[in-house]
Amino acid sequence: MTRSGLLIAALAASTIAGAASAADLPSRKTAAVAPAPVFTWSGAYVGLQAGGLWDTFGAANNWWGVLPGYYWSGSTNRTGFVGGAHIGLNLQSDMFVFGVEGDLEGTSVAGSGLRGSARGRLGVAFDRTLLYVTGGLAGAGGNNNATWFGRNYGRNGMGWTAGAGVEYAFAPAWSARLEYRYSQFGSSVNNGVVGWNDNGGARRENSVRLGVSYHFGGLGGAPVVAKY
Repeated sequence: MTRSGLLIAALAASTIAGAASAADLPSRKTAAVAPAPVFTWSGAYVGLQAGGLWDTFGAANNWWGVLPGYYWSGSTNRTGFVGGAHIGLNLQSDMFVFGVEGDLEGTSVAGSGLRGSARGRLGVAFDRTLLYVTGGLAGAGGNNNATWFGRNYGRNGMGWTAGAGVEYAFAPAWSARLEYRYSQFGSSVNNGVVGWNDNGGARRENSVRLGVSYHFGGLGGAPVVAKY
């Protein structure tokens, strides 16, 4: 065999041996990382809330037709506990969050009865922190005791409520909130016997609530590492 033939044969043998050695080396492939779920406030949620309230309940009464000009008015300041449940729906677009929410609550204030609200929410999201304002319709049940022959007049006040709050997602499907609201419930007129006219009953209320919400489907979470 000529020198050139021997050189070609040596090169071929070296190439084959190198390929075989590389095939025997362990694989250095790394585990693939799945895309991280995108955090979002969008979705439905339910929750509980509790806090305190302080209100002013004003009333005005007159006895017309029998004693013309007889009139009195006054107001009462009250404080108490308020708490209940809420349900809502959010839609996030970029950093803005639009939502609707309703709640039903009870209170320890004597004669106040149940109250509820149906509100809109508008917020700005900074990742897991949401700053928002809220407002809408509100209603509260209650009783006002007229003194004419001991007759009681029931009163259900409709009005409005508005406020602001901050909410933080502390777990993949859970968030906590702190919220302040001002509410004003409308007055009414009840006519009793022999010219008794019971006017007023306007209620102005301030309240602060802490709440926790469960978000169906979650809010997004940490990256998932695929295993092989």
